Amino acid sequence: MEELRNLANSPIWNQGETKGLYQFPLPSNKNFMEAGRQLALGIPKNEVYIIGSYYATTSPESHVSPFKWAIDFLVPDGTEILAAEDGKIIEAIDNFNTWGPSEKFIDQLNYLTIQHPNGEYSQYCHLAKNSFQNTGLRVGLNVKKGEVIGIVGKTGWTDRDHLHFIVFKVGPIIGSPYTFYSLRIRFEK
Repeated sequence: MEELRNLANSPIWNQGETKGLYQFPLPSNKNFMEAGRQLALGIPKNEVYIIGSYYATTSPESHVSPFKWAIDFLVPDGTEILAAEDGKIIEAIDNFNTWGPSEKFIDQLNYLTIQHPNGEYSQYCHLAKNSFQNTGLRVGLNVKKGEVIGIVGKTGWTDRDHLHFIVFKVGPIIGSPYTFYSLRIRFEK
């Protein structure tokens, strides 16, 4: 994490926005505003914002360097997670049931990564234990935009219910020791 923090303010992380428009990775038929407002309690006001019909936070401790453009959607545990775009599932971890408010929990994160035809990848973090497995999906299968791919659950480094969502590209950046970088996400209206 120290290396991430040392590069946090570098302009190399401003690599632009997504090529296409992504669907929000959460159901739109439920009102999450009140739950999000409650989950935002205790977060500094300058770190909380509304995007679409969701409360979100910037999470300055972990959204640095290649993770700069990640979004933490403040939604309750048990919320369905939806594929934000068509693609192929390339990795999934959902066997952890441990979480905590410090980076010592970073390696106990459940997550899922989808590769999209446009060369971008989306990643969904803080999945409930076995929630990907329980969908019947598996690594190597294709999913459609809007398909349920898991359930939100506290795992890894977190102090509250949320879905950490990021869209990124793989490739070198001059001056970076990392082989990926996040993009500003453009969402469908």
